Amino acid sequence: MPNIENVELTVSTDRPQDRATVVVSCDVEFTEVEVNAMDLLGLRYTLSCKVLNEYLLDEDPVVTYRTRHYPQPDSAALRHEHAVFYIDVPMDSLHERLLGKDKLVAELTLTNDETGSQNVARTDEIAIDLAA
Repeated sequence: MPNIENVELTVSTDRPQDRATVVVSCDVEFTEVEVNAMDLLGLRYTLSCKVLNEYLLDEDPVVTYRTRHYPQPDSAALRHEHAVFYIDVPMDSLHERLLGKDKLVAELTLTNDETGSQNVARTDEIAIDLAA
């Protein structure tokens, strides 16, 4: 199964506009065998990404990005793929805590479309004050 590496979540806020920019990035590393299977046999992988707000024992999805497919359409498979997920949202769509900082974590899931096997990676948790 390919590896998901260098996962990172960054959130920047624009308080006057009440907006937040949420960026998740990662590297996907395929083996030579996987690259050959994609090119010669049509094997495909899907990378999904969501940002979760961890509140008490719950993890609520607050951002879900559009999935990425590998290999890219009309492109040969590569051993290394760098993915960046970007969205600009109202801060209240991320905010769930009554007091204190919200705790956000990104979860990336790479799925082998043929077998359904998955590799999941998470970013480190970040705490950010999203209250207005």
